[in-house]
Amino acid sequence: MKKIWISLLVAISLIVTGCAADNTNNTNNNANAGVEQNEEVNKVTIKLVKDNGEEVISEEALQFEEGETLIDVMHEHFELTTDDSGAFIVGINGIESDYENNYFWIYTANNEEVLVGANEYVLKDGDVIEFNYSKYEG
Repeated sequence: MKKIWISLLVAISLIVTGCAADNTNNTNNNANAGVEQNEEVNKVTIKLVKDNGEEVISEEALQFEEGETLIDVMHEHFELTTDDSGAFIVGINGIESDYENNYFWIYTANNEEVLVGANEYVLKDGDVIEFNYSKYEG
């Protein structure tokens, strides 16, 4: 009878130890999954230039979350002035559009003209956005 109890206690301890080890592995797997998710960070490069790139004001690589628009990220990292609709950026970090002399902020995404306001442009990982403060010759 003693041998049965000892065998039973050994079996229970092995089961408990095995479950604890299994939980530890799950915890480690969950922690590793979090690390892997953090490695998949979306990044955008924001360049501010004057006169078609003659002067570089700043260039920053920034992180953003899936689904964020350009204006969301700009509001988070820069001092902005927008038009009355909130769709178009008319001032960045104190450099405001100059209507009298026809100087405005125009942006491109990945060296291509963008025909929507910054509030509609949904960022993609690896985008390079360039805001150019220059004279409009139209």
